Amino acid sequence: MKKSILLPTDFTELAYHAADYAINLAKQINISEIIIYHAWQAPVTIDAGYSNANLMNGEELREISDENLNSFAEKIQKIAGDSIQIIKEIEYSPVASGVEDICEKHDVAYVVMSVSGSGKFVEKVIGSNAVTTAKNSTIPVIIVPANYHFQPIKNIALSCDYKEIKSTIPITPIKTILNETTAKLFVVNVDVTRELSDQDLEDANKMLHESFESTDPEFHILEEDNFVDAINNFSKENDIDLIIAVPKKKGFFETLFKGSRTTELAFNSKTPILVVH
Repeated sequence: MKKSILLPTDFTELAYHAADYAINLAKQINISEIIIYHAWQAPVTIDAGYSNANLMNGEELREISDENLNSFAEKIQKIAGDSIQIIKEIEYSPVASGVEDICEKHDVAYVVMSVSGSGKFVEKVIGSNAVTTAKNSTIPVIIVPANYHFQPIKNIALSCDYKEIKSTIPITPIKTILNETTAKLFVVNVDVTRELSDQDLEDANKMLHESFESTDPEFHILEEDNFVDAINNFSKENDIDLIIAVPKKKGFFETLFKGSRTTELAFNSKTPILVVH
């Protein structure tokens, strides 16, 4: 089994929040290392006359980043205790592009990040490091809501639209988290469009049941108009501790104007989201 959890950090309150979740998750699934990763970037200017000043600012920023990383790691190590080793990584890179290399270097099982609720403009256009990382990472990413406090993972909901499930549902990483946590699986389809026939639903349930038979999954069809509200209400009513989301690939303008369910969940879910590909 992979032995590390990656915790990208910018040293904010949200970063400490994600760290608390990562520590408790590591203890639940017997992971012994947490990699604290900080990606820093120097200020950018288009005036060549300021190149020397820019270089100095970059050096100063690196020194400050090192100091912040050391302080952050020290605090996290005290919280984690002796059973978990805290490893520091820092590099000059955008967060999302640096995560893959760090994951490979340290044999990472999960990336843990946090995100705050935000307005529609940020949600759809700007996004966040957590969402960008989750959509591009080949390693499962857990996005922790700002106000969520860790609960041992006992119930997991797989959000599934039942479209092309044979080619879009990654069975292996889902089975892995189920085995590691021994959690119960709920397969949830929010039928907003009412496009699926009874036969479509029956065939999808049969395939998913065969794939996750050992977990004895429950299947739920929710005929609701608002996807996020439906998932949040279901999670509250069924004590869901983790929601699995599988991003669907879309073109830029389709994502921008029609929205992405994964992005909606990331910014608005009351429960942590595990994004798998």
